[in-house]
Amino acid sequence: MKPNGRRNGTETSAFGSPGRIGHDSTKFYSSRLYEGQIVPTTVVYIENSINPSVLDRIYCKSSESMEEIPDYSVHLMITSPPYNVTKEYDEDLSLDEYRDLLKRVLRETYRVLVTGGRACVNIANLGRKPYIPLHSYIIQDMLEIGFLMRGEIIWNKASSASPSTAWGTWLSAANPILRDIHE
Repeated sequence: MKPNGRRNGTETSAFGSPGRIGHDSTKFYSSRLYEGQIVPTTVVYIENSINPSVLDRIYCKSSESMEEIPDYSVHLMITSPPYNVTKEYDEDLSLDEYRDLLKRVLRETYRVLVTGGRACVNIANLGRKPYIPLHSYIIQDMLEIGFLMRGEIIWNKASSASPSTAWGTWLSAANPILRDIHE
């Protein structure tokens, strides 16, 4: 123990930290960057069991309503929602309608997740004229529902993607744009 009562280890400094074992990040989380951020201090863990009769089945329906699943009973949700980009299975929704659909699913997901359960959403950004940063909308919607961000995983598809810049027509590099090579 250090004289101030803290464990031996590193702590946040002006230029980062050389290690993370026993790291004290109090200084970082006390910074103004975190002003107004809601961080739960007392969390009650809740986990309910699921009736075995609803397990090991495929439900061909929307996850907007999962009445078979009780509150606080699922530990992990992974989804890659339809992107609403005029595929055979899409409904050609406006951006607001699409976000409303996803919010209904995410609210229901939030209901069934155990305290501290994880939700993983695989999503790609859309279009170029204009570019729609769909991931930022979904993150904001999830935060408003009550989810806490724990990080992001970037799926780099560069090895299978075409070049990462579109230069316009051949020999006329007008208005170049970046192509997404990630989800």
